[in-house]
Amino acid sequence: MKKLYPVSLGCPKNKADFEKLLALLLRRNFQITLDPESADFLWINTCAFIKPAVQESIKVILELGSLKKPFQKLVVSGCLPARYKQTELKKLFPEVDKFYGIEPYRYFTEKEPTERILSETPFYAYLKITEGCSHACTYCIIPKIRGPFKSKPLELLLEEAKNLVKMGIKELILVGQDTTVYGKDLGIKNGLEVLLEKLSFLEIPRIRVLYLNPATLNSSKIRSILENPKVLPYFDLPIQHAHPEILKKMRRPYGPDKIWELVEEIRSLTPFSAIRTTIMVGFPGETEKEFVYLLEFLKLVKFDYLGVFIFYPEEGTPAEKFDFQIPYKEKLRRKKEVLKLQREISKERLSQRIGTTEEILLLGEKSTRSLYGISKIQAPEIDGLTYVVLNKNFNKNLPLPGEIVKAKIKKASFYDLWAELFITENQV
Repeated sequence: MKKLYPVSLGCPKNKADFEKLLALLLRRNFQITLDPESADFLWINTCAFIKPAVQESIKVILELGSLKKPFQKLVVSGCLPARYKQTELKKLFPEVDKFYGIEPYRYFTEKEPTERILSETPFYAYLKITEGCSHACTYCIIPKIRGPFKSKPLELLLEEAKNLVKMGIKELILVGQDTTVYGKDLGIKNGLEVLLEKLSFLEIPRIRVLYLNPATLNSSKIRSILENPKVLPYFDLPIQHAHPEILKKMRRPYGPDKIWELVEEIRSLTPFSAIRTTIMVGFPGETEKEFVYLLEFLKLVKFDYLGVFIFYPEEGTPAEKFDFQIPYKEKLRRKKEVLKLQREISKERLSQRIGTTEEILLLGEKSTRSLYGISKIQAPEIDGLTYVVLNKNFNKNLPLPGEIVKAKIKKASFYDLWAELFITENQV
């Protein structure tokens, strides 16, 4: 039996691919080890979405390459080999024995696996429902790395989800480059709505949807999320920017009015829904005027959570050659200013939840009478945590990680919540 030491970098979509590969390799008599020195194979699944991701991938390759022993094989898969020519990579990294592209399991079988080996927690898992992207955003390299948009077959997704449920996960998280248009290429009308309805019949308490494109999100999809009792009231809405001219240069086919309408509709239907967004600062031509416009828009909308990227002129994208490139230091300054603003907005939004009761998926134990987990409004790995303490009159057994409990929110910070656990007749 050959031992394999796995390292997966990048987004949840990349992780889901790699977990399928691990399951396939286990069927082929591989054994996973967390000790790189004892492994026969050192396998790195890379990311290459933006410059920092490429740099991180290179760093890990060099680090493991320096530790590699004569009997070991170093394998690199994922977005880095998909983005750059393998002939060039072999010259740069002679220590690497084999390069594979994206969805590396395809090199071992014609049929896509539906089994997975979860590489993180056993309590939630990502279900990648689409591959690639057919949008033409001027800053993005993903279509060149992962190809055009393609939906995963419905039957395949349901089989994979059933396998994850058998493994005991409590939250299923749908991911893809644009989850809102799932099924369009398969001829499935209202594909996301159909998929959510079918998944809701599975024995799983929670379903979350990420990567909802503002251009293709509509009332039908919003209601399918809010009206399905198993789908969490959480909207991941990456707007990228708010100024009409910058959005136009990015080739994002919407304006600030559409963003505002979506947010208003979501909150009018369920005021305590959480809305996360992602924005980019320092795009070519973003003057101080456009940047201030963005700040004012964020103050108006008050997203619950927000992530910020700075613009990198990625090789092979139209924006690489745009005029009026912003100096790197200025891009960093703008990023810090946005994060400073968002800290206060996030705290304001989270503070409104004090006194409410939230359902929390417990992920671990912090101390003898304290646990931590994620509420319905917190996506794992990108949002904050909820810390759960036991009421002084709590005399039951300590809940275990993997359980879903109800607790009353007592305190909020910029990103995290603190809750107190009571036992009531309605306790989950």
